[in-house]
Amino acid sequence: MTRAFHRWPGLVAALLVTLLALSGAALSLFPAAERLAAPQAEAGLTVAELSGRIAASHPGLEQIRRAPSGRITAWWFADGQPQSAVIDPATGLDAGSADPNPLQRWLTGLHRSLFLGDAGRMVAAAGAAAMLLLSGSGILLVARRVGGWRHWFAPLRGPLAGRLHVEIARIAVVGLVLSSATALWMSASTFELLPEGASAPVFPAEVSGTTGLQLAAIPALQALPVAQLRSLSLADPADATDAHLLKTSAGSGYLDQGNGEMLSWAALSPWQSLSGIVMMLHTGRGAAVLGLLLGLMALGVPVMA
Repeated sequence: MTRAFHRWPGLVAALLVTLLALSGAALSLFPAAERLAAPQAEAGLTVAELSGRIAASHPGLEQIRRAPSGRITAWWFADGQPQSAVIDPATGLDAGSADPNPLQRWLTGLHRSLFLGDAGRMVAAAGAAAMLLLSGSGILLVARRVGGWRHWFAPLRGPLAGRLHVEIARIAVVGLVLSSATALWMSASTFELLPEGASAPVFPAEVSGTTGLQLAAIPALQALPVAQLRSLSLADPADATDAHLLKTSAGSGYLDQGNGEMLSWAALSPWQSLSGIVMMLHTGRGAAVLGLLLGLMALGVPVMA
């Protein structure tokens, strides 16, 4: 019964799960490549120091973002035109283009939705569910063949052609379960099937009404290590009622652009924190080595299909 439960879904979903596995394996290379290529902030650097360096060399600065890889990107206006660049944290100067990688964008569209919009996302979710089902039934079949869980890595008998599927499966199954389970979580989140649990700071009803405080002088930024930064969106200096929006790994809040006071703050909810972990586990962003391992395990799918 278990064998039939494993075989027939596998035959039906073979092409889809192979496509998702190969595209996922290819995507697993990008977080590691980005981590190696991006200039990294020195230990102990604060957001105040970083933003001060960037603002000094980029008049019209509008936003600073830090990716999980550590890459710092800035957006600003120059001569009325929007500009962006990867930033060297040591100097605040441009270190490269911030334009998205076209191959990565294409692979992401293929992997997430097969270029079919919401219908494609549902098909991809079905593929992840099939992979999870195949992994679960495969675990039972391998355990039966080797004589129990304690003998999971026991040597197999027989010709290589007959052993290859099991040899690959008992190594790759951990990664396949993790990748498919996190994919289903992300799909459920996309279609709003999970509790939102979102928390966002309330825009302040009152501000100081002043502008011009240097970013390097804002106390909240002076106390914040760059490693905890997600983004800093700057207030419009021509609008005294506007405020800076700071997002960190712990939450987000509005800062007064005139005196640097934290006007409102919202910590991440447990659901937001959990979703962030799931995203990291699935994409490898912020865990490049894990991403490479999962990508390597995913390459076993076309061999087993």
